[in-house]
Amino acid sequence: MKPFPWHEEALKRIAADREHMPHALLVQGRAGIGKVEFARALGAAVLCEAPVASLACGTCPSCHWLSQGNHPDFREIVPEASAEEGDEVETDAKEKAKSVFIKIDQVRAVADFLTLSTHRAGFRVLLMHPAESMHPNAANALLKSLEEPPPATLIVLVSDQPARLLATIRSRCRTLSLPTPSREAALAWLETQDLDNAPDALAAAGGAPLLAVELAQPEEAEFRRRLVAELSRPSGVDMLGYAGSIDRASVERFLRGMQTWVHDLLRARLAGDVRHHVAEATTLKARARGADVDALLDLDRELAAARRLASHPLNPRLVAEHLLMAYNRAIKP
Repeated sequence: MKPFPWHEEALKRIAADREHMPHALLVQGRAGIGKVEFARALGAAVLCEAPVASLACGTCPSCHWLSQGNHPDFREIVPEASAEEGDEVETDAKEKAKSVFIKIDQVRAVADFLTLSTHRAGFRVLLMHPAESMHPNAANALLKSLEEPPPATLIVLVSDQPARLLATIRSRCRTLSLPTPSREAALAWLETQDLDNAPDALAAAGGAPLLAVELAQPEEAEFRRRLVAELSRPSGVDMLGYAGSIDRASVERFLRGMQTWVHDLLRARLAGDVRHHVAEATTLKARARGADVDALLDLDRELAAARRLASHPLNPRLVAEHLLMAYNRAIKP
């Protein structure tokens, strides 16, 4: 397991000091920069029995087990809904929906793992992501392990939104903030991914290369095209018509796309440039000229709040209608 090139130096620095490895590490940074890959590479380095330049050798028994997904001293916890992504599994329609939260039962299930002796007389590693998805009961269950950590234990929490974590959780972890790669480094990596128009994809992702790859996928690109076309309408958004197309599966990308568009409207109005929707810069500047800055700022705050609640059982259509109505008022068509 290797980190992305832009995080390799940070990994070497922390992995080199095994004697002073924190018992709990909060890895934070913006979405789409490779934080989970960094955390897995750190776990591999800590568990490796013959590290090379502080990183996992890739050939020892520990590295082999980890690559096969069956290392006895490594556990990874994610929400049930995330764990099943990509699996082709037939489910009963009556089966309870998979949780988007890390639940207390999942934390309790690793209690023995954290207290029993390790199989290889070395470290044990527990990785949890996204940490902000922990249910409050699960977070409280984890606190005991953070307060009284067993020896040779590394608990790694990965988060895009660390402010959503309990303050008691954050205070018991060493924080490691990973940077977004430079545009040059991100584009160099994206060239290896066979993306069409990598610069535009990277701009749409706010400089986050893994998110750029996601946004460049045909389905995502088409969704973004339709949303931008709607937000660009001189007469304003067809609020009721477009909101009817937003369901639970698409609400997060709707909120993300609308938030980046509003950010660009504010930038166009206040600074004369755009960051995310570069190809639509002319349209954005035209819309920004008549926009109400205070109303856009209020809308930006509402969008941020809506994204925090996107996984909750809200009505996506009603949420979209409300936000699009606020957008129409803000741009004064």
